[in-house]
Amino acid sequence: MRILIVDDSPLICRQINEIINSMEMNWEIWMVDTGEKAIELIDKNDIDIVFLDIVLPGISGFDVLKFVRRIKEYGDVYVIVMTSLDDDEVIKESFSLGANDFIRKPINQVELTYRLRAAVRLRNYQYLYKSALNDLQEKNKELIELTKKLKETQDVLIQNEKMSAIGQLAAGIAHEINNPLGFVITNIETLGKYIEKFKKIIEEYDKVSKSICSDNQIDMEGVIENCKRISELKKQLKFDFMVEDIDQLLDETMDGLRRVSHIVQSLKRFARSGLDGQASYEDLNDIIEETLLIARNELKYDIEVIKEYGEIRQIYCNRGEIGQVILNILINAAQAIKSQPNRTQKSHIWIKTWEDSDFVYCSIKDDGPGIKRIYLNKIFEPFFTTKDVGKGTGLGLSISYDIIVNKHGGDIWAESEEGSGATFVFKLPIRSKLLENQI
Repeated sequence: MRILIVDDSPLICRQINEIINSMEMNWEIWMVDTGEKAIELIDKNDIDIVFLDIVLPGISGFDVLKFVRRIKEYGDVYVIVMTSLDDDEVIKESFSLGANDFIRKPINQVELTYRLRAAVRLRNYQYLYKSALNDLQEKNKELIELTKKLKETQDVLIQNEKMSAIGQLAAGIAHEINNPLGFVITNIETLGKYIEKFKKIIEEYDKVSKSICSDNQIDMEGVIENCKRISELKKQLKFDFMVEDIDQLLDETMDGLRRVSHIVQSLKRFARSGLDGQASYEDLNDIIEETLLIARNELKYDIEVIKEYGEIRQIYCNRGEIGQVILNILINAAQAIKSQPNRTQKSHIWIKTWEDSDFVYCSIKDDGPGIKRIYLNKIFEPFFTTKDVGKGTGLGLSISYDIIVNKHGGDIWAESEEGSGATFVFKLPIRSKLLENQI
């Protein structure tokens, strides 16, 4: 520890020197009697602690103090001002110029000893702080390099996350397809049985037709008998019921096939949209409906979706990317609700859309467990997740933020109170950033 004593009194210098040496620490002590010499030493050496007299020949202690604070950082030199002046203004001026402490003359050994120990303790803390700061700067450089590498793989991770979401939904979508496909198959099997019965009836009519159209004399009694037999056969095969049932079977079959086609087309559009970067004018309400269809299996058994669609203008956007944002929020809401094992009440998700002069808005609110306040500022950070290991990558909301804010020029935020559900709101500009980039 390097200590500089600045005082024009040899007696004072010697007294301070003896007190310091009595403390039996590893000191390097310098003594000067003018401010000029003090400035020269401080300028060329690393001094830890300065005992500085205010009244000096030539330049004053105030001038030395000004010099110290001009060329050294505040934590680099600990300055203890010494004065015999009984004037509080001197003390005020000293602290205003950057002094750390003061001692009044004549010097009291106990006072100086404890003030010096405090100064040494503080300087040691400063050394530790600088060491930690240097370590932090090195780690920051490493972090910058790591961040650069992470950015290089960001596109790959984003695509993997989307494929993961599609894979997660595929089983549910297959289940959704199985339902209409099941009764379509059943209806077709029933129609097949009806056709076999119709064939039998047609065969009987064919016999009658042939007997009437033959060159032989018509046996009217035989024809009448055949007609009676056909009538009995139609009753036996429930012909009237089949005729009425066929229209209903065909309507149900067509409805089921349309549902299957709609699901497949929605999934196809969701999977492919966003990869080609294509944007177009879209109705946000339609995108929400399509996404709800894809996520229906995640929601239908446990959650009632309440929709409040406003009359909104079309926006220029990438349909698949906006659908991905909505899907991420819906899946998070559904999983949060299902994470409540003791829940007995019906669960809900509310979806609302509206607009103002510049933006179209969408809010998705759930009545799940909510988000802890300490997490609200972190949920859009890459790789942040509160889910168990293996159940989430922490990229869903980060990707959503990138899509809404960086790609479309909108904004997205979350509002929540723990235990009271969560609300995610995003807005998209009427005049999209994507459209401006094309002009």
